[in-house]
Formats: sequence, structure tokens, C-alpha cells
Amino acid sequence: MEVRIWPRSMEEKGGYAMMPMKKNVPVGHDDWELTTCPECGCECWKTPLLPIVIRQGAAALCTECAMRKGMAVNSAKSKSGG
Repeated sequence: MEVRIWPRSMEEKGGYAMMPMKKNVPVGHDDWELTTCPECGCECWKTPLLPIVIRQGAAALCTECAMRKGMAVNSAKSKSGG
């Protein structure tokens, strides 16, 4: 299975935005805000760029949920030949 992660361009729409998880980054940067993942409820960090990608239609999830969802989408595309 192939999973691709890349920096988002301004032209991209939809997808998932990964929020750093507090368990992986216990102390956030000064401009980060502690929040929770809407999917699993774990504590994660809202970064200053997050509102931009949300306006582009991305769903903000913790890193684990975003990876899980991304792998499920890629797996479905692989099975359908798309």
C-alpha cells in the first residue's frame, strides 16, 4: 500500500489536515492551541495554518485519525482500480 504525505498547495481542496498529537508533542509552540480530535477525542494541537486548510475544505483530525482515513481512501481506490 502506498501512502503519500505532502505539503498542501493553495489549489488543493478537501482531504485531511493532520494536527500534532499532544502525546507525541507534549509541549506545543507558543502560537499553538490545545484542542481535541473530532474523530477520537485525543488531545492535539491546533496550529496557525489550520484555519486556512479548513477553509479549503479539509477535515482537521489528529495525526493517527488522518492517517487511518487516508489509508482507507487509498485502499478503496486501489481495489476499484482508480
